[in-house]
Amino acid sequence: MKKIALILLVSILQYPKMIKLEGYYCGEGVIFDVNTKYPFVEPNYKIPYTPTIDDVKKTENFLFKNYYEYETTILDSLNLDKSKIKAKYRDPKNVKNKFFKYNRQYIGFVDKSNDTIIYIGLLNFSNKKLAKQHFEGWKEFVFFGFDGFYEKNQRNYKYNLSKNKFIYK
Repeated sequence: MKKIALILLVSILQYPKMIKLEGYYCGEGVIFDVNTKYPFVEPNYKIPYTPTIDDVKKTENFLFKNYYEYETTILDSLNLDKSKIKAKYRDPKNVKNKFFKYNRQYIGFVDKSNDTIIYIGLLNFSNKKLAKQHFEGWKEFVFFGFDGFYEKNQRNYKYNLSKNKFIYK
């Protein structure tokens, strides 16, 4: 009886799911499920959502295709020089190469407008020794660091899957 209860409990509980998307990046990714508390303050947050592999692929493809536009829009809104973003990043292949050695974190939620939002965190693992030191626990916890190493080695984006657009907040 205890064995059956344990099997049922394990099948009911969901844990972060490790994935590898070889056509997208060389590292690992983790999909956080609905049991993971969304770690950021979101005024439009309604309920948690577990992204599917399909959602993750759509998010990745959108990032590759629209990275240049996103980054230049952010710089423009801050009245900063848009030339800081190299024009070569208009090409999705170059964006893919830029983030090829980054591990990924995906977490989702549904907002008050019933749109599905996917957060993607990109963690630079090209220097594995430094990455292991600074991103310890990245498979279990949604990671968000500031300053120094993190400013240079971490990127994050929010994608509105329902409306097929980035969120710029």
